[in-house]
Amino acid sequence: MMLQTLTWVLLPLLIGFAIPLKKRALIKLVDHILIALIYIILFIMGLNLAAIPDLWQQLQSIFGKTLLFIVLILGLNMVALIFLDKQLPFPLKPGSVKKESTWRALLGSSKLIGSIILGLIVGLLANQYIYLPEHLAEIALMILLACVGLQLRASGVHLKAVLLNRYGLILSFFFILSSFAGGIIAALILQMPITHGLAISSGFGWYSLSTIILQDAHGPILGSIAFFNDLFREFFAFMVIPLLMARYPLTAVGSGGATSLDFVLPVIQRTGGAQVVPIAISFGFITNILAPIFLVFFANL
Repeated sequence: MMLQTLTWVLLPLLIGFAIPLKKRALIKLVDHILIALIYIILFIMGLNLAAIPDLWQQLQSIFGKTLLFIVLILGLNMVALIFLDKQLPFPLKPGSVKKESTWRALLGSSKLIGSIILGLIVGLLANQYIYLPEHLAEIALMILLACVGLQLRASGVHLKAVLLNRYGLILSFFFILSSFAGGIIAALILQMPITHGLAISSGFGWYSLSTIILQDAHGPILGSIAFFNDLFREFFAFMVIPLLMARYPLTAVGSGGATSLDFVLPVIQRTGGAQVVPIAISFGFITNILAPIFLVFFANL
């Protein structure tokens, strides 16, 4: 079962990465398709939430557990990455750090929550009239993963450059270990299986992936916890990157997790300049590749 899930997660990603896209129009089309698929997946998640018995009571439990995961995972991330910044300082050129307004980016993240709410409302009002084809969410996720692979290839990332970027490798190591530590502690406090805590912490901010994998493995409640935990990382990154970049550039880059390669990358580039982009690409590439592997592994233990 684990091997089968890992295959349908990694295969589209690898196929997409194997296809070179050189025309800007095609790259832009892939970007639009990816965004549309994210909204579709989250809308389906809202529909699935509407089918949960005692929904409102379950939602209180979901948000309480999510808050604990957010505090522990992000908190330990910040402690570990600030420690790394002090031990392995990255010299930013004077005057390279710029202020960046985050309201537009935060508005974009709010639309994602709106997709779930819309699906939830539709599910509550018209659940008996709605029929979704089986495995629709998984099919949408496979197409999304292929689009992510296409994006990674189009970004010009070379595996050699990723593996040789010392800052990116070390940052990934500290980020992943501190995320796992936060997930384990949260699971112990909530008397939840440790593997569930590790699975939730393995999304690294990739909410569209963690939502589907955990929902398939353990139901919509755990999928919802993973979604809100990973989505909040994006909110958090947009808010703290402009504040941290001057003193703690590695922490600023690492705060976005897997989103440092896509949604958060423009903010990293504008606030830290071109010198931090190779670190963000290396770190983001590594977390994007490892997230599906860890998610599938821990979700199926």
